[in-house]
Amino acid sequence: MKSHVAIHAASLLHNLKLFRRLAGAPVMFVVKANAYGHGLREIVGIARGSPDVGSYAVDALEEARAVRAVDARRPVLVLGWTDRDEIEELVAGGFETVVPSEEHLRWLQAAALKTRSRALVHVKIETGTNRLGLDPERAVALLAALDRSRVELRGIYSHFANIEDTTDPAYARRQLELYRSVLRRVGGSRFCRHFSCSAATLLFPETHFDTARIGISAYGYWPSKQTHALFLEKNKGDLGLRPVLSWHSKVAQVKHLDKGAAIGYGLTYKTFTRTRIIIVPVGYYDGYDRKLSNASQVLVKGVKAPVRGRVCMNMLMADISHIPGIKVGDPVTLIGGRGSERIDADMLADWCGTINYEVLARLNPLLPRVVT
Repeated sequence: MKSHVAIHAASLLHNLKLFRRLAGAPVMFVVKANAYGHGLREIVGIARGSPDVGSYAVDALEEARAVRAVDARRPVLVLGWTDRDEIEELVAGGFETVVPSEEHLRWLQAAALKTRSRALVHVKIETGTNRLGLDPERAVALLAALDRSRVELRGIYSHFANIEDTTDPAYARRQLELYRSVLRRVGGSRFCRHFSCSAATLLFPETHFDTARIGISAYGYWPSKQTHALFLEKNKGDLGLRPVLSWHSKVAQVKHLDKGAAIGYGLTYKTFTRTRIIIVPVGYYDGYDRKLSNASQVLVKGVKAPVRGRVCMNMLMADISHIPGIKVGDPVTLIGGRGSERIDADMLADWCGTINYEVLARLNPLLPRVVT
């Protein structure tokens, strides 16, 4: 393989156990977006052996099917919007789904009647993120009038808008109080209550309720620098998250360039002295962002080598003038550690002006995932 993503099973199981202990309840493991780029089938294949996972959460019916094919024992909640032409399969398949509106509930009821099934639903309360969801008054009215003959209420939940990128929890606390006000009015303790994402689970025990939806941190990353700083401030030590993914390729060619030679499209880099570079068969098609051009580094023999020139669709170039003995076929690490050095998704995110979520989620699903 010229490039592959390695998935470290022990690290995933370690992280899930940490969050089971923090939440005091089994984790709702978020595996949407191809398990945050890690490979949905591979990740669920590991998680199905964990006693710390109580259920899964995905974005779409297609992902729910893929989870069910690997682990048929645990519930799967579809958090995203489901198109009307998929509703019948979702209901008949016994998948759990969000109710974001009265119209969507009518679709679910009609599908339940047609398929002689019961729609398994979680009502989403809009508390301030202003995405999918019902405002509190409409949610209370809907719950009071719910036809329980065709609809089984499995949960009531919401989602935080500003709990990761801030050290001020005021907005999150207002959201939490809106959510609690709905629970008080409808007797919400009878159903699965969930509001806690990775950041909330780490910082605010009062948000844990009956299960915690854990996404990015199950894969070994902090939701943000602010979350990490607040956790360290509140606790005596670090949590011990372990990144689950590493990304590896190989040297495809070694080139010797004279002073003043241009590298790559647009001639965006010219050598200042005689230079050795390597060609690595990875590019933006694979998920290595073009904004990393002339900005990032890769690891070769445990030494950081700066990327030179523009990242191409299927290739990148890196300067190895300071690293002796490099030959074709030698390993190149794009994400991960080698020796005492490490490059992680946070570093790539900083270099190209985004977040670790995007760096991971955009890894091409066609890259081989190898479980170790």
